[in-house]
Amino acid sequence: MKTDNIEIDDLVRDYYRAITIRNEHPPELSAVQILFYGDGVLINGSFKQPIGFTAASFVTALESEIAEGNLSQYIIHEIHGKTEVYGKLARRVSIYEYNLGEETSGRLPRGVNYIQFVELKGNWRILSMAWYDENEDYLIPMEYLR
Repeated sequence: MKTDNIEIDDLVRDYYRAITIRNEHPPELSAVQILFYGDGVLINGSFKQPIGFTAASFVTALESEIAEGNLSQYIIHEIHGKTEVYGKLARRVSIYEYNLGEETSGRLPRGVNYIQFVELKGNWRILSMAWYDENEDYLIPMEYLR
């Protein structure tokens, strides 16, 4: 349904907004957790071995990066998304770009996030997500950007 897509669009926007870090202020755990069904499953596939998180452990990892001085800003947003809904289940291909607060004159780093959703009592929640940053070996397919 059209309203399901709008609700999922809003949920994805809220997720990216919730994990954005500005001026060394970590995300609020409650603002992230409320978007997920249960603990959530998050997988960063951008490294040699995938790294798995729950919503809470992902926020903790971001807090640690800030505390260690490795991260002061992380601004991320969706540049394109496509959602498919079937009953109380949905999936989305979300193309994101991010900036670590550095001045950049070229294209920002980006990647692909596969997100699954479940509808519970009339509200959509994120069930799981797995993402992979674009690199020379894995360029984002043009059909994902249309």
